[in-house]
Amino acid sequence: MLCACALLGACATSVDRNTPSASGERREGPGPARVIERPVADLSPGQALAPSALGMRVRWSGGIQTIEAREGGRQCFTLLHATFDARQVLQWPRDPQYFVACGPGDYDRNLVAPFTLLSIGGRVVGSQQVVGQPVPVIEIEELYRHSDCVQGSEQSPECYAGELQPERP
Repeated sequence: MLCACALLGACATSVDRNTPSASGERREGPGPARVIERPVADLSPGQALAPSALGMRVRWSGGIQTIEAREGGRQCFTLLHATFDARQVLQWPRDPQYFVACGPGDYDRNLVAPFTLLSIGGRVVGSQQVVGQPVPVIEIEELYRHSDCVQGSEQSPECYAGELQPERP
């Protein structure tokens, strides 16, 4: 009986530590799950263009439109913004909103390519023009890749879901 309770307790604290929550919380560390708060502003990309948004931390999701290598060993992604509904299904807005996310290093091209779905946490650092419109730019603090598979080989790159780190800073 004692073993069953211990096993049940271990299962109750077992969470996916790599999957960020909608509020930007992350579960990290060995042992029982603990939540590390990383407050995020509830802003859309359009709202993040306001000067008062500079420096605010946001967590946005979307599909990669373009990937660009930049000076200083940086990589930038232009993404079409999307949100998750209550059932955690990705929803694409009727009026497209874009944002740019940049960070040091390169990400594995088997894992990030056009149309890959990402969630990115970072700070609003400015804006730039995309398709003739101003869009916010965020500095990547964390990047999470969503799987493209309903089921299939977990060894296949398109099935990988989890946090990604740049290959070289």
